[in-house]
Amino acid sequence: MDDDLTAQVRHACEFLRDPANAKPAAAFPEGQRDVEQAGLYARTVDAAGRAALSTAFDIELPALIYAGQAGATSSRSGVERGATLRSRIIGNHLRGNIRSSTFRKTLTAVLFEPLDLQLERPGKLDTLSNAMVSEWMRAHLHIATLACPDRATLAALEHGVLAALDPPLNLMGMAPTETRKRLKALRKQIS
Repeated sequence: MDDDLTAQVRHACEFLRDPANAKPAAAFPEGQRDVEQAGLYARTVDAAGRAALSTAFDIELPALIYAGQAGATSSRSGVERGATLRSRIIGNHLRGNIRSSTFRKTLTAVLFEPLDLQLERPGKLDTLSNAMVSEWMRAHLHIATLACPDRATLAALEHGVLAALDPPLNLMGMAPTETRKRLKALRKQIS
């Protein structure tokens, strides 16, 4: 990693870890800056939500449970994606479904039994259950966003941030842990 990217990763991690930068999901994007741009985001969970999630893993999860990016240029095709922090977080995560959001699928898998969620068919929640996941997210999650308008370097920045933060509910490209093994098994049950 070059010095510039290392500095950007350090800055992004400091910003995303700072609780003052995480705003309630219920009010998103209120209080967030530059959400019409590409960038990084991190999800933290309140104490009640953390207790509910932690039960599935028999360990206490940290407050920062997930991080990701919106709008990075595809590393495979070189195609610039048009997603913004607003479109990714609202459209896919807060109002989406388990097919459009890895994060939403993860939460659904972990909360499936505690919330008594129901599948319409494998990989698709029924309407009421999908609404319950949205409500749970609005009630328990906080979101920090950091605009990163350079879409070409955003994937590398995300990779560095994920390696440094090691959010337990991120799966792709992450080191295997007991929590991630359990999470994969839970996700498989709803697929």
